[in-house]
Amino acid sequence: MKQSVVALMALAAGALISSLADKAAAEEWNAFSSSARVAYLADLSSISVLGDDTSINVARVALPATPGDYSHKVNEYAIRCATNQSRIVVYIEYGPDGAELDRYPETDVVWDTPAPNSLGALIKSIACDSVRAQGENAASIKAYIDGQAG
Repeated sequence: MKQSVVALMALAAGALISSLADKAAAEEWNAFSSSARVAYLADLSSISVLGDDTSINVARVALPATPGDYSHKVNEYAIRCATNQSRIVVYIEYGPDGAELDRYPETDVVWDTPAPNSLGALIKSIACDSVRAQGENAASIKAYIDGQAG
């Protein structure tokens, strides 16, 4: 009986860990701004709060999208919602196959106040005020590019 309980608990713990890993790996890209040359997408699943800082990942995808080219760039922003300050923490570059090419930590960037009606102000409103663009979210950057190119 004791072995059965221990085995059941181990199975339940494994299922919980697997479920949490799946949730952590899930992405939800919301295309919130675009021009003829670039689209900006916020990964809503990346929004997290630690102390006074809220972080969010924002991708830039070149337009028009080219089928099979998954090149894009991602900035991780840190935002202080209460004081309306933000900064880029890391800049990540992805190649045509969608794999990470390089990562550039932004260690010396000072906190800045986004100008009203700017891209930075919009990113802050997504991260801090739950503002969302209309339309369907993409499960990945690849899915977004495939949807634009197809």
